[in-house]
Amino acid sequence: VTDVVYLDIGVCDSNVRADRALGSKGGVCEDPLALGRITIGLYGGVVPQTVDRFLALVSAPPGEGYVGTVFHLLSAGRYVLAGQAGSNRLGQVQAPRLPPNPELLSAKAFQLRHLRPGTVSLALTAATGGVGGAGAGSASAQNTEFLITTGPAPVPSLDGTNIVFGRVLEGMDVVSAIAAVPTFKPSSNSRAWNQVAEFIGDDRAQKARAVWNKPTKAIVITGGGMLTAAAATTPGQVA
Repeated sequence: VTDVVYLDIGVCDSNVRADRALGSKGGVCEDPLALGRITIGLYGGVVPQTVDRFLALVSAPPGEGYVGTVFHLLSAGRYVLAGQAGSNRLGQVQAPRLPPNPELLSAKAFQLRHLRPGTVSLALTAATGGVGGAGAGSASAQNTEFLITTGPAPVPSLDGTNIVFGRVLEGMDVVSAIAAVPTFKPSSNSRAWNQVAEFIGDDRAQKARAVWNKPTKAIVITGGGMLTAAAATTPGQVA
């Protein structure tokens, strides 16, 4: 661990809607209920470019980084996902254009695995439902989304396609509270029709699935920043 950062998390009663968002610099509700703080240790010695980009987004003021944005997908028993690029008014990251990240094209950057609860990684295939996406593996893409594994089991399906760059040092209870927020669930009839649509090659099937597992409440990153540098550990200790 080379750097330590924090994310303060709150929750609002309803999900994000553009007509309810406040201000042009983020802020998806007036008074979110505090869930607590997540403290994350970062592996700057392993993936320095990925860590530098994350530090910049954590430390940026509201409207330019992660503060004021939301966790937008909860995968039960696997991970929670945040940092989707887009509009502040929808609780998304509207950051200035970031410099290219050459680690997206380096096999070495993908070597660490998602073995323990609290693993933090740059979401590439996880951000697109495991099927990639426009620019998902490109060094020039924004790639602002990150995930935190919830446990209890490892998530091997994430290995090799998402870049592990840290772990939760404190606040797994907050991660668990995020994961416990109810999500939108399709009916069995909707699932059946979606399978039929996918079978016949209708690309609307994937678009319909995009709303599945979205939280029914807005889970907001209300604050963030750096805490302290920590003593470095060897790569074998970090995953």
